[in-house]
Amino acid sequence: MRTNMGLWIDHRKAVIVTVSGNGEQTSVIESNAEKQPGRFEGIRSTTPYEAQKVQADGRQDIKFAEKLNIYYDEVISVLRNAESILLFGPGEAKGELKRRLEEKNPLQTSVLTVL
Repeated sequence: MRTNMGLWIDHRKAVIVTVSGNGEQTSVIESNAEKQPGRFEGIRSTTPYEAQKVQADGRQDIKFAEKLNIYYDEVISVLRNAESILLFGPGEAKGELKRRLEEKNPLQTSVLTVL
């Protein structure tokens, strides 16, 4: 049976649609990677010096990258059996995932299309 997958991805979540002879299935994977720790979704601080509370070094970026790597590995584990993948979404996540897929599983999927 041929298994085709569509994947919409950004740095916060991935929505995966699998189409095969057994039917269709949709799953969602959350990344839990937060670029700016300490902020709540959609809420900005009203204090003028809130930006100074953020760490000045690269530790925040390293933690963000580590969480993204775990997230991408989880997504790749779901995509492992796909014969073709349609990959799309806003931002840089789709390109990052494509590079990671090509490094980990070269030539395993017959078609990898990025929109």
